[in-house]
Amino acid sequence: MWVKLAFKLFSREFRRGELTIIFAAIALAVLTVFSLSSITERIGLNIAQKSSDFIAADRRLSSNHAFDAQVLTQANDFGLETAKMLYFDSMLFANDELVLGSVKAITETYPLRGKITIKDSLTSPDYEVDTGPKAGSVWLSEGLFYTLDLKIGDQIELGAGVFNVGKVLVKEPDAPFFSLSGNKRVLLSYDDIPTTQAVQAGSRVFHRLLFSGNEQQLSDYYTWLKPELKSNQNWEGIKDRQSPLGNNLDRAERFLLLAGLFGIMLAAVAMAVSAKRYCERQYDPVAMMKTLGGSRKVIRNIFLLHLSLVTTFSIAAGLAIGFILQTIGADYLATFMGTELPQAGVRPWLLSSFIGLICAMMFSLKPLLDLFDIPPLRVLRRNLGDTLAVSRLHLALSFITIFVLMWIFSGEIVTTLILFASTLLVIAILFGISRLLFAAGRSLGLRPGSSWSLAIATLQKRANANAIQLISFALAIKLMLFLVVLKTDIIADWQMQVPADAPNMFIINIAEDEVTPIEQFFTENNIAHEAFYPVFSGRVDAVNGEKFARRVSKQEGEEKDEDAKEGVRREPNLTWLETLPEGNEITEGQWFSDEAMAGHEIEVSVFDGWKESLDLKLGDTITLLVNEQPIEAKVTSFREVDWGTLKPNFVMILSPNMAGMVPVTYFSAAQLQDKHTKDISQLLQRYPTISMIDIKSQIEQAQSIIAQVSLAIGFVLSIVLVSGALVLISQVQASLAERMQEVVILRTLGAKGRLIKLATLYEFMLLGAISGLVAAIVSDVALLVIQQQLFSIEGRLHPYIWLLGPFSGAFFVSSIGYFMVARTMRQNTQGLLRKLA
Repeated sequence: MWVKLAFKLFSREFRRGELTIIFAAIALAVLTVFSLSSITERIGLNIAQKSSDFIAADRRLSSNHAFDAQVLTQANDFGLETAKMLYFDSMLFANDELVLGSVKAITETYPLRGKITIKDSLTSPDYEVDTGPKAGSVWLSEGLFYTLDLKIGDQIELGAGVFNVGKVLVKEPDAPFFSLSGNKRVLLSYDDIPTTQAVQAGSRVFHRLLFSGNEQQLSDYYTWLKPELKSNQNWEGIKDRQSPLGNNLDRAERFLLLAGLFGIMLAAVAMAVSAKRYCERQYDPVAMMKTLGGSRKVIRNIFLLHLSLVTTFSIAAGLAIGFILQTIGADYLATFMGTELPQAGVRPWLLSSFIGLICAMMFSLKPLLDLFDIPPLRVLRRNLGDTLAVSRLHLALSFITIFVLMWIFSGEIVTTLILFASTLLVIAILFGISRLLFAAGRSLGLRPGSSWSLAIATLQKRANANAIQLISFALAIKLMLFLVVLKTDIIADWQMQVPADAPNMFIINIAEDEVTPIEQFFTENNIAHEAFYPVFSGRVDAVNGEKFARRVSKQEGEEKDEDAKEGVRREPNLTWLETLPEGNEITEGQWFSDEAMAGHEIEVSVFDGWKESLDLKLGDTITLLVNEQPIEAKVTSFREVDWGTLKPNFVMILSPNMAGMVPVTYFSAAQLQDKHTKDISQLLQRYPTISMIDIKSQIEQAQSIIAQVSLAIGFVLSIVLVSGALVLISQVQASLAERMQEVVILRTLGAKGRLIKLATLYEFMLLGAISGLVAAIVSDVALLVIQQQLFSIEGRLHPYIWLLGPFSGAFFVSSIGYFMVARTMRQNTQGLLRKLA
């Protein structure tokens, strides 16, 4: 029987608009989370897919030993595409010239991601292909053509084999960001390895397997592979790389994650406000039901059914509208970026539905319990039940719900804590301000009968309600200010690390006697370049006399930075410098002093990522093997290194008193333009032993990532602006009935329409200005932490938002608020009385 009554009441309330607020709030929560999570996931997938081109696969497995056959067999069983590569050095002979080249042998499936760039001759335009050379043919980098005086069609001896020179190798998708192999690169068919006879037992080679597939396939395969991995094998994806691209991709994901969290918070605010408002509007109907004999159980079942129905319909509506919004946004972004965005998975659908359901349940629980406790006597005494304020239980449930939802969405406790703590700070400050300011309203000495006086009196009268409004307004403004600063300042700071005039070419393998003439060549041809750095390779052999292999084996079972642990097993590029390079910051210890540089003891500054991996501390002695020559260096400092600067960085920098102890080559970086192509060809002909590494594609990719994130933030900002406006509307709508009563009373007492309108406008302006000011200050403090903790950018304050916050808050709140109550102002007293009856 109660079910029929419940549906009848639901239909009536739906037609009368009683359920509009809570319906709109849940739909807003769902569409906001869906559209934001979907668009950010699609952009993230696009960035990840494009970035995967730089390792020619989705994942790769590397080792200096051959892999077991089952590694590939299992990969095929999991549905993954695979490719094999083998790196080795070999002598190349042609035209009576002999040179050591870096050979990469590849299977015909290489590359799995990205394309190989080649040319038909040294003067031909380059183009992209999907596969490498056929058996019997090799592709050579441009430097080898000059060194060996070759042209297309010539023959070259590689080891014991003779091969036809097929193409000019311009670029491989997985070319190393910084490597000493440089321009002496050879691309060879994997089937031709036996022909070269260059790979024998004991040969120094490097094996690599490439894998591509969907994330589930890769995850399942890695679950099988992980227990089988040997200590000399390294599994990595683009995000795992200690490289500029990997770091930029990680930073992009943090930006998109932060943007999505804003949607969660705004949706939660809208739901909390609307649930309380809906239940308050049902106080009178519930009191009437109880007067007519309705039991608490029947009333509870009716409203729980109402909540279930409105939740179902609003989630469906939110998903539909959210899907349309994200489709429009994705199409716009795809047009702007010139690329089709991948489709999102099921996560946005599940996440938004789950959040909509949890919001409806958790934020409605306490208001519904208050609703069920409304006494029947309220029919006669309308003030009964109005004292059911927001309880500590309701606040605790609301805060816990918001925190858990943010944590589920982000998966990062630090990010969640920063945003959640800043929200709590806003709430605490505004509650204090509402008590102090509104209580002191009468002592401000304003002229009786003025609009300002009436506005402040109204604020004082509704102190509790205004405190809730202040918090809602401030949270909405806070999120908008966050996104404004993210889009204008923090992304700009990020972009400054990859400026348009950044060096796009590395020149390496420069002999010491070639440094001065090459520098003069750059100056004569107006080629911007950086300083020349000495560089050599070395590996860690021991720490404080304890052999490195033994030291690392002790830590194999510990939770260490796997990238850093793998890095210390290799032979990294080392240097010595007098001054701390740009993009490095001393985190512990001190840089080399003048006395140290003049002394005999060698000192070393270590990348702080290696500190934990090698269990290092200041004063430790590291033994390096450079060309099998042991060199001891004392650790005097640890450095934080910004790997996202697209500049060469070093895990170890030694003191300059090491000069002359080991043979070195030099390298520099230059900013080359198209007009310099001929000049560079002359330089390579004049100095055939030098090598050049083009990093233009890495710079373009980094700039593309920044552009996509900036567009995504702009899209999120537009959604947050609309969502924030809806939050403001729902808050103002909640007080319309009370405002009608005030207008009737003021008109009865002789107040003119202009006085009432101005007082209302000033009231909203004050609410908006106070909310905006608090939101701006708290936002700036939180942004300071976010810059340092999440994005590794030097933290700084943004004073302009301290003005933008109150002014924009006053404008938006007064505009929306006045628009909402303008219709009430225009109605005559008789019409308002009929609505209140």
